Amino acid sequence: MDILLPPAGRGPGVLVAHPWWGLNQTLRDYGAALAREGFVVGLPDLFAGEVTTSIEVAQKQIRQHWKAAGPALAAALTGLAAHNAVTAPTLGAVGFSFGGYHLLAALKTRRLPMARLVTYYATHALPKRHAPVLAHFAADDDFESAADIEALAAALKAAGPPNASYSYARTKHWFAESDRPEYDAAAAKLAFTRTVAFLRG
Repeated sequence: MDILLPPAGRGPGVLVAHPWWGLNQTLRDYGAALAREGFVVGLPDLFAGEVTTSIEVAQKQIRQHWKAAGPALAAALTGLAAHNAVTAPTLGAVGFSFGGYHLLAALKTRRLPMARLVTYYATHALPKRHAPVLAHFAADDDFESAADIEALAAALKAAGPPNASYSYARTKHWFAESDRPEYDAAAAKLAFTRTVAFLRG
């Protein structure tokens, strides 16, 4: 797992879990942006160095690594929490799509040091008790069902603040990833601003 330090050299920890493309430069840049905001950022590589821009290859990657992703993220969370630059015993986490799904699934494991979770595009049923979640959704998403998005948004609304969800008008899946044709700079910037505020609590 790569560790990115903030300017101060120490700070609260945030784990960033990549989408099905792998740990590409876009996700590394996102992690660097969080580090500039004062976080110690952990970037686990769930695909052992495999990176692609092809949907077909990405689909093969997630099938190959699906079962291992959950345990790998659990180990990464535990490892980041123990890093000597991390100043709090619990972490924030950010997951994109595939990574977000597996982090949402990890909420049922209460022993993990994940105190706040931000997801981009991902959906998953929530346990009755869970850490606060901020979910970013594309308004026109071809990869997540409207029913699943509505169910997660409703669950977060019912849970109350600081849980929240936002749908970004005229955006598609991957709107926050600058290397994708679906990238929407304004929506990505707003989502990032909300993410930082949420992680700071």
